[in-house]
Amino acid sequence: MSISTCNFCSRSIRSGFSGMASQSTPTSRRGEQHPAKAREDIKRDNPAQIDGWANELNGRVLQFGQDPDEFIDTLLPCSTPYDLENDLDGVFTDYKPKKGKAEKESYPELVEGLRTIVEPFDSKTEKRNRTPLVIDTSDDRHNFPFNAFVKHHHYTRPDISFGFPGEKTFIRGSWQHVSMVVEAKGHEEDDPFPRKGLKNVRTVEQLAKNARNLMLAHGLLCSFVVGIYGHIVRLVRFDHTCALVSKAFDLRRSGSAKILQRFLWHFVHPRIGDTVVGCDPTVSKLDKASQEWVKKQLEKGDTVGWEKHVGELDKGRRVEVYDEKTGRCIPYLLYHLVDVNGRLFSRATMVWRAMEDTRVWKGGRLIDDGHHPKPPKPQILKEAWRQLVRTAEATFYDRIDSRISDEERYGVPKMVCGGDIGDFELRWWEETGKRWGREEDAEDGTPPAEGRKPASARGSATRTSTKRSKKSSTSSSRLLFSSIGSAGGPAVGEEAESSHGYIPEEDFPFDYPQHQTYSWRLAQGTKEWHRERSHMRIVIDDVGRPLTEFTCTHELVVAVRDAIIGHRLLWEKADILHRDVSVGNILIKDEKKQDDKFTGFLHDFDYSSMVPDPATATDAPEGVSTDELLGVNVPEASVPGSVDPESQKERTGTYYFMAIEILKVPEIIHNTHHDLESFYWVLLWVIVRHTNHGQGEDICNDIFKYGNDKDSASAKRDWLESVMLEIPDNKPLSYLLKELTVLVLEHIPTTRRNATPIPLTYEAVLDVFDTALAMPGSTVMTAAPENLDPRPIRALPTRRAASASDAPAHSKDDAFPPHPSRPHIRAPFTGPLTQKMLKRSAACLDEGGLENLKTAASLCSDASRMNKRRKIGDMGPPALPPGALAEEAMETTEARTGRPTSRGQQEKPGPSKRGTRSSSRLREQMARKAT
Repeated sequence: MSISTCNFCSRSIRSGFSGMASQSTPTSRRGEQHPAKAREDIKRDNPAQIDGWANELNGRVLQFGQDPDEFIDTLLPCSTPYDLENDLDGVFTDYKPKKGKAEKESYPELVEGLRTIVEPFDSKTEKRNRTPLVIDTSDDRHNFPFNAFVKHHHYTRPDISFGFPGEKTFIRGSWQHVSMVVEAKGHEEDDPFPRKGLKNVRTVEQLAKNARNLMLAHGLLCSFVVGIYGHIVRLVRFDHTCALVSKAFDLRRSGSAKILQRFLWHFVHPRIGDTVVGCDPTVSKLDKASQEWVKKQLEKGDTVGWEKHVGELDKGRRVEVYDEKTGRCIPYLLYHLVDVNGRLFSRATMVWRAMEDTRVWKGGRLIDDGHHPKPPKPQILKEAWRQLVRTAEATFYDRIDSRISDEERYGVPKMVCGGDIGDFELRWWEETGKRWGREEDAEDGTPPAEGRKPASARGSATRTSTKRSKKSSTSSSRLLFSSIGSAGGPAVGEEAESSHGYIPEEDFPFDYPQHQTYSWRLAQGTKEWHRERSHMRIVIDDVGRPLTEFTCTHELVVAVRDAIIGHRLLWEKADILHRDVSVGNILIKDEKKQDDKFTGFLHDFDYSSMVPDPATATDAPEGVSTDELLGVNVPEASVPGSVDPESQKERTGTYYFMAIEILKVPEIIHNTHHDLESFYWVLLWVIVRHTNHGQGEDICNDIFKYGNDKDSASAKRDWLESVMLEIPDNKPLSYLLKELTVLVLEHIPTTRRNATPIPLTYEAVLDVFDTALAMPGSTVMTAAPENLDPRPIRALPTRRAASASDAPAHSKDDAFPPHPSRPHIRAPFTGPLTQKMLKRSAACLDEGGLENLKTAASLCSDASRMNKRRKIGDMGPPALPPGALAEEAMETTEARTGRPTSRGQQEKPGPSKRGTRSSSRLREQMARKAT
């Protein structure tokens, strides 16, 4: 192992460890869609949207199965064998598909045929009605499932929609009542799967958007859609890693309607759960009683602004959170969606406001047990699908807890419970395989389909009775996915009290893991294991709202500053580098209590990296790899032909907020200065979209380009070298933007002659934030620009004078959080002005008292670097504030002495020239000497 020093942060880098900053940033680009910056961006025909979905789907649509029966038997495990013997030949005789705008004219006959197929599902032998409604929804506009995010996504119009089995209510335009959709086209040539070209990509895009919306709306593990092209039918299964497509079959041929009926029968008879195949057995809808209970607890706990958080309570869920530390599942009620990743093949992160369900199961319903006099505390629940090649997020929180005490914790949330339920399922599945004499398969992760087919693939709806033990019945297995936390859980709550390695005695009820995708391994073999994703849920104690929902710009600035302090704490105390600083990963605390130390915090460690603990690595058993220590899933045996997992990691960072160097330089080592630059782009993004800057909506499009890395980097560089953005009536925010822009520009590597990049450090960045927060501000309200999310903005509040009731002794604003000193961590600004600031301000005064010195402190820094933001050309510089004597002193000194500039050219005495960014530091020094 070698140790080198980073040129930018004076930080030792340990090379040789997996996943740390010493390794280059992966170049594999995420299949990103184009995030909306303006209203035009969400339109279906927007070129960026088309390119985004094409990139998302590229290489991720795979054909599966030798015939449709294999597709059905393998991917739709069924609880009740399909044994209908009705004659369906001729059901679709009246269906005459039409092309173009006349397509809809043929939908009534297609709907009638589908209804005939599912009609026998409501038979006397069924315990409950399993017949789904079939509705023509081709004229119904279906928006994104959650109202707060509708503005970021284009709506869809599914041609035909299926309801949930047995439900008689169907509300048009609502995803809450749709379980599956059918997209129909007029001709066989419209079948997109064996063909390429833009037209066919758009056809698949329709299916993909519907599948994405279904999974997000219901919390599905996977979703199914049907494509009918003329008389050709395709069955498609989507999850969060790829799509599997069946072989085509023709509705005009004898027996084809039976195939479609068999598919639908399996779909509405899931092996676990009572809805449809793909449903998550750890998720259930919030019934009316639970909705009322949530509102009662929020009101009882005096939760600030809770009324705003229950507007879509009917879209909430009750979920089981697997806690890997205890082996238990804890029930939580999710009542408000804070953030969501709308990409299909992705982590699909959803961040919810949630509370623990402290009710107990009694008499077939959940009731209060009287042992919890206080209402449960609102918390944040995050669920996501992580890449198997990446470290589990719970591992990072374990490191944080072991390295950072609660007294030191600042700008970083605390995990309450959680874990990777996909990893738990995989261990359970492998153990079941060993019980069945499938040890060789369990050891190397080889699916049964590659050796001998599972029973379901041979035509049976369930495993063979000779193999299935008594303790693996469907009913007992279903209970294992029920509440077994504080609510007690039906029947099996006590069995789950165990440690991290707990595996149920019952057999795993499926042929493959469900909370860990298995699609690539089924379609292309075990060598593609690195493409799979695993489902995780964690609960953190701090409740926050998105950064874009700030109440005033002071709160925005403090929140970003606190997140930077938290980032530094993670790096210096826990050896964790975040690597995905973005708008969605910084939250503002909902309720700022008197004893709270910080306002904003940094979360989401899915793309983070950390140095393995040397003590843990030393004590690791022989043969245990670094990846396994870090929680990365690696097959226990080498797979012939497999690729290096490190090369398959997606590039870290959210595209719009990536550092310029990350975009420009392949294989660059991701380090702290890249994340610090990302904080700048995050702040700028929020300011240009949510404050009144007078530059219009196009400024966001000019700065943040999507798609081509070089174009994106060039646009950012052009912005840094452009004229300063001034925020009317908000001098502190304007100052902050200007100074941060200078710091970011000066740290970027350049090919200019005699130009050396200046390191971008925590000290420099936090000093600018503290200076801005110390400046006198304005309380004038300003209007928000016309954008996707307009909101009135208030300027940074004026700092008030100290009073006798203040503690500590220095004066501070009500909105300022206390900042206790912490060893090794730079404390944020807590007093009116620091000694360093006073010294920097000395050049601004000829004489005067302390109060004048305080007033002029920010002016000196402002004026001394003003020319850095000027652009040589016709546009003049921003007006200097009154009394900016430092600038005058600099120009006078330079004119008098004729000293050389930083470009090495001799300046002649006479009228001063317009300052440049490269000469400003030298001129500031000259001004100090002159005074």
